[in-house]
Amino acid sequence: MLDQINVPNSNRVFVVTYRLLVLTVMLALFNNLHVTARQARGSFIAPAGVRAVWVRPFINADEATRRSPESGRAFIRAELQRIKHAGFNTIYVESFFDGYTIYPSRVAVQRPLELKYGNAVRDARGRLAGWDVLQTYMNEGRSLDLSIHAWFEVFFAWNTGLGDTSRSPIFGAHPEWLALDAKGSPLVRAEAEGAHREVSKIFMSPSNKEVRAFLVKLVREIAARYQLDGIQFDYIRYPTHTPDADFDYSADALRQFRRDTGLNARKLSALATPREWARWQAWKTGQVTEAVAELSAAIRSTRPKVIISAAVFPDFATDLRVKMQDTREWSRRKLVDALLPMLYSTDYMRVDSWAREFREGIGHETRVYPALYIGHFYNAQTGAIDARYLALRDKYNFDGVGLFAAQLLNDDLADKLVHGVFESGANKPLK
Repeated sequence: MLDQINVPNSNRVFVVTYRLLVLTVMLALFNNLHVTARQARGSFIAPAGVRAVWVRPFINADEATRRSPESGRAFIRAELQRIKHAGFNTIYVESFFDGYTIYPSRVAVQRPLELKYGNAVRDARGRLAGWDVLQTYMNEGRSLDLSIHAWFEVFFAWNTGLGDTSRSPIFGAHPEWLALDAKGSPLVRAEAEGAHREVSKIFMSPSNKEVRAFLVKLVREIAARYQLDGIQFDYIRYPTHTPDADFDYSADALRQFRRDTGLNARKLSALATPREWARWQAWKTGQVTEAVAELSAAIRSTRPKVIISAAVFPDFATDLRVKMQDTREWSRRKLVDALLPMLYSTDYMRVDSWAREFREGIGHETRVYPALYIGHFYNAQTGAIDARYLALRDKYNFDGVGLFAAQLLNDDLADKLVHGVFESGANKPLK
């Protein structure tokens, strides 16, 4: 516009100055709008996006390595260097699993040395105490400019591979916290693992107020003690429901449901009393949502800038019916900052369908990073890689990607990632 104005020679200096002033103001306004937009989308997202990997501490580490802070630190440093080389920028460190922490806690018990992945030993008073594995991950990760998140397996708190529930640090003290099926069994056979599906998972009851108070204390403790970049919820749901084994029929859950609705859950069924059965399922879904709300509030009140994420199942209808996860409600209420739908299948068309549905169903106020199982798109024996899986990030405009898990990351795959989907450089997510 200024170029079209006829100006006398005596005023040309003024015009040039005026033009520079206008351009400076316009540039400042643009930068301010850009920063505001980035903050609105979530200031922790870097231009390169989140490139995350899940890490279980001390996989393949012997007891001597786990016992010693020095050798343990060297093991962790080498592991994180390998992850950094592959182009990742975010680490989800498994920090609470099987009912144990990987760090000294006044709320829970630190994982003992005699168990795989543990490092705590008993002192003269018989109490378990060990060096701080989580802090070591943070120190080593920060030296490599990696974002460190504590990964919590929320309600899944034991498995039969470790023995019966009397050996559990949680259920040994609080058997009333067990989630039970209609027959009174805590075993989640629908999620059995092992070569012969002989290992069953065991969950805490999501509706139990004492369970939720324990978990609130636990997340508040970790948020207060550690300068974490984020905390991730996993297994924040009911055990998988099947027609012959649904949950939770613990005495406390039945009592609460009857108090809230006047109904006896034991007398309900999907076929005989469909309307009342729907209320039973909705009540349980609400318990999970409120647990998410309580834990998120505890974290944010303690450390407001921490990133809260959740690893969830990707099929909205199925998740509501068999796991009681209403992730769309979590997004609407802004209970979490990011969701990681676990797109775990060797059937790419199913994975693509899940990805599309999840992207369409979750608002852009919540970040979404598809979680992919490495063994589903990469053949470690042949080196073959199905690039379609990794291309989902850009195909559906996701905010990053998460790969499960670090123990499957070999040198060949690391090179393929860093020279492929991660080639632009894994910038660290902004705080």
